[in-house]
Amino acid sequence: MRPSVWIVTLLIYALAACSGYQERPDVPAIAPQRVHRPSGGSAFTVSGRYILLNGQNFYIKGMVYSPTPIGNGLSDPPSLNDPLRDGNSAIWSRDLPALRAMGVNVVHVYNVVPPPYDKATGPITDWLNAAWNNGTNPIYVLLTIYFDGSALLNEGAVHALTKQYEDLAYKYAGYPAVMGVIISNEIVKPDWWNNPTWWKNFNRIADAARAGFAKGGNPKKIITTSDVDAVVKAGGTEHLGAIYYGEKHGAKVDVWGDNPYRGRTFTDLFAQIKTDTTKPVVLTEYGAPASYHPAWANTYSYEHTLHGLGRCIPPEGPDGPINRAAAELPATGNPNMAGLVDLVKNNNKLLYDRYTTDGLVSGGFYFEWTDEWWKADANNPEFRGKHVGDPVFAGHLPGCAYDHAWFGLNAISEGTQKYV
Repeated sequence: MRPSVWIVTLLIYALAACSGYQERPDVPAIAPQRVHRPSGGSAFTVSGRYILLNGQNFYIKGMVYSPTPIGNGLSDPPSLNDPLRDGNSAIWSRDLPALRAMGVNVVHVYNVVPPPYDKATGPITDWLNAAWNNGTNPIYVLLTIYFDGSALLNEGAVHALTKQYEDLAYKYAGYPAVMGVIISNEIVKPDWWNNPTWWKNFNRIADAARAGFAKGGNPKKIITTSDVDAVVKAGGTEHLGAIYYGEKHGAKVDVWGDNPYRGRTFTDLFAQIKTDTTKPVVLTEYGAPASYHPAWANTYSYEHTLHGLGRCIPPEGPDGPINRAAAELPATGNPNMAGLVDLVKNNNKLLYDRYTTDGLVSGGFYFEWTDEWWKADANNPEFRGKHVGDPVFAGHLPGCAYDHAWFGLNAISEGTQKYV
């Protein structure tokens, strides 16, 4: 078994058929927590830098959850990209016990089909009830509807999105497993992050979600973001672009979300957060891929490399930076799985230590539950039948590359769709 961060065993379920998992026994679990069991519902609010659940401080030990089998994904109709739908119960009903055993208390997804479009896929009510688990070790859910950031410069799209977010919040406001909403994913970009119109329309969506929760009888829910960890300089000081410009333009969020992939440490992240906002901050993605490129002369070995930071050397030879052949980090050799285990343990320790020091961060979501091998493109011969490997060297990650498809705690099997 991959050793736990807090000496907790990760229970891996051998899922078969269309979305089976292949065990990665060395990835550490998320730390457990004494669960506060609300009576008759769940009210999420904020106080200073803290998130509160029914008036008590709440630390997020979250998981990004998007269990998509190989061959299913972007090629599907968008309406099917909803892992929480009732029709997906064969998968998530087997995942929930393992997530609970790890101590996960919130999941972050990338799309929930809103009314009325969910007539085709069905609602997510079964998931929400199962996640709530009658208040025993509940797993809360941050809902979202995915859209590209450019949509907020299109009045027609904004009008449609405000209604969708309001309808989604209204429909599920009464379910105690619902923590709130994340407004899409990684949409605050340099092209428009200093655009007043863009932020005005962003706030229209935030207001619509709040209105939906209020009409549904449960206004005390969280509005947050999930954005790229882009650092900008302004006035000689480093800032987190999405948070810095969001605060400048009065973004109506309760909590900020940032997606840092900075290796074993978070470098200057905490200092940047402290400079940019007084609101709670959650790492809506963090982690590293469980992969490496066998053709590269990698030498990342554990935390002792380069004064405790852990670094790879650049790949050598003609198959270096253009090589896409990725494989799972082995148990021994160099690089090896121990580098990833060490990175995850250290990330979690830094997060929790800072939370208990001054509440600057309120936890985070490990990226992610399963690998994303569906990102292989069946229409591109370079990717067909092969797990996706990123050819760009990334010396701060254990496998020396940012392999998008390999971030999962669990591997995942082929889906019912096949490459053609």
